[in-house]
Order: sequence, then structure tokens, then C-alpha cells
Amino acid sequence: GADPDGPIRRPAVDRMACVDIPALPLQLLLRARPEWRDSAVVVVERDAPQALVLWANPRARASGANPGMRYAAALSLARDLNAAVVAPEIVGAFVEKLTRRLTRWTPNIEPSAEEPGVFWLDASNLARVFPSLDDWARAIYADIRGVGFRAGIAVGFTKFGTYVGARAAAYATERVSTRAARVA
Repeated sequence: GADPDGPIRRPAVDRMACVDIPALPLQLLLRARPEWRDSAVVVVERDAPQALVLWANPRARASGANPGMRYAAALSLARDLNAAVVAPEIVGAFVEKLTRRLTRWTPNIEPSAEEPGVFWLDASNLARVFPSLDDWARAIYADIRGVGFRAGIAVGFTKFGTYVGARAAAYATERVSTRAARVA
């Protein structure tokens, strides 16, 4: 047993969290063009009929306009489709801004190099600041939602497990997943 008068024992495995802001370029576009929120919207790779659709909102997907298809084909399926390019520089600048914002919650943040809008956060050594990791995750979620983004967050032990949990939470309604995902 642990000595009640001894030092606090650290867990053998540190925790981490993943924050997922899904389809970040699409969310940035809808922030810039709020009048498009109730219509079919896609982000395209460039301003041309043969450009690929990179992201599509639910209304666009419901009409058959899906990522991977050409803009002209998507437009033939959804006549009221709105489309725009979101420059990589805009996405990169926002990732940097959000990385700085997330340092309010932990000093160690790793933005995904492959998927803009995905961040891994170090959740170790927070017991003196937050009563629980659930409270910490909820505070981060509220902060991101407070600036107008849909997001998910999950706390766990692995990058993959927390990514899966955060992605699932991002697509669920108003839910924060703090259970560690187990992968067989």
C-alpha cells in the first residue's frame, strides 16, 4: 500500500488528449460566409470547374455533392451549391492561433501535420490545476465552442485512441468523451 504520509504517486502512464475540429477549412469558410450556413457548401481545391471538392457540409452531401468529386459534377447535383477556396495559408494561420490558445490549458501541444484541426495535448501534471481530467476536457471544449467551432475532445493513453474518441465526439451532439479508447 501507499504511505499516507509519503509523496503522491504518479500514474505509470501519462494521459493525453486529442482535440478534433473536423473539416476545419469548411468551418473557417462558414465563419467567413455566415449567410451560407443554411445552404449546400463545399470547399474546392481551386476556383475552376474541374477542381476537386475537398470538404462538403451535410446539406451538400445530402444532395450528392461529396468530397473527391469535381466541382462541376457537384454543381450538377446541387444547383444552389456554394463553393469557395480556403487558402492553405489561412488554415495554417488558424492552426497556429489555436495552438497558442490551447496553451491556456497545457504547455505541450502537438498540431497534426497531416490533418489541420487535430491537436494532441499533454494531460499530465494537471491535478493541481484541475479537479479532474473530465473538468479539464470540458473547459477546453467550452473554450473552443465559445469561439464558434464544432469540436470533439477525448482523453486517453494513445494518439490513436484519443483521435478516434475525439472524432466520434466531434460528430456527436454536444458531447465530450473522456473514456480511453481501447484498441484490440
